[in-house]
Amino acid sequence: MNNSCCRSLAIASLCILLVGCYKAFPPVKSANVTHWQDGKPQATAQQLDPEQVKKLSDWLQSHRWGWHPVMATYQPSRLVWINHADDTKTSANLMKKVITVGQHQRSLSETESQELHSIIGAQEGG
Repeated sequence: MNNSCCRSLAIASLCILLVGCYKAFPPVKSANVTHWQDGKPQATAQQLDPEQVKKLSDWLQSHRWGWHPVMATYQPSRLVWINHADDTKTSANLMKKVITVGQHQRSLSETESQELHSIIGAQEGG
């Protein structure tokens, strides 16, 4: 391989790593959310209504890029238990700047964070 080709391949590989991985989640069938503070649940789990479930499912479907393996252990903030259409179950931990879903995490812009907190009916935090 010539030097130009190697450089192009290295740049392309770096771009893929910086963008993150593609992760497709099955559609959400139902979900509930528990708000946590200081490592303790603050109330019983609240079932998301059908409109919230659809919006959460749509958000996950439209944000398939930028996921990485979970790199840390996060204290629960807004813990969402998700039942998918294929009968799999995952948990999501929604924080102010990061969301984890199962074994994957994604950084959130301020707009994305506000949108997700609005979908699950939570004030921003965590």
